[in-house]
Amino acid sequence: MHQTETYQAGVEATIRPLNAGDQDFLWDVLYEALWDPPGGLRRPRSVLEKPLIAAYVRNWGSGTHDLGFVATTVTGTCAGAVWSRLLLPPLGGGAFFDEHTPQLGIAVFPSWQRQGIGDRLLRHHLAAARGLSPRISLGVHPENVRAIRLYERCGFRQFAVGAGGYLNMVAEIVPNK
Repeated sequence: MHQTETYQAGVEATIRPLNAGDQDFLWDVLYEALWDPPGGLRRPRSVLEKPLIAAYVRNWGSGTHDLGFVATTVTGTCAGAVWSRLLLPPLGGGAFFDEHTPQLGIAVFPSWQRQGIGDRLLRHHLAAARGLSPRISLGVHPENVRAIRLYERCGFRQFAVGAGGYLNMVAEIVPNK
């Protein structure tokens, strides 16, 4: 299921499924997804070693509920990715809703942001997830206003405030009829 589209700024990208061979890239995009407010220091990359964070990507593709996509430019550059995984206690993730709700991660690398890639990745993922689970959840830094607006446009609503003040959001995924 590959789709090539031209975004607002004329960027062409292909959306392809994320697979186990993307493991190294997925660690990079997870680090990018751990958004830090502008002007502040980036957290150290060693944060990826924490079990509750590593659970989002470790051994990608080994879980029956692993679903994800990569946006690749015409030059072969991976611009960003979106993925979801069912995370159960004790590694319940930061936006745990219930035992039937996968948690979503999404990031677009800075040089590709504000070109519609994140919007397209998220909408593609939500369409692909229809019928696989009743809903999907995510956590977002409260200062990441652009991301929050995107999530709200895509049907997410806040259900809790999690650790560190992160907003936990959930969207219902209605199966196609």
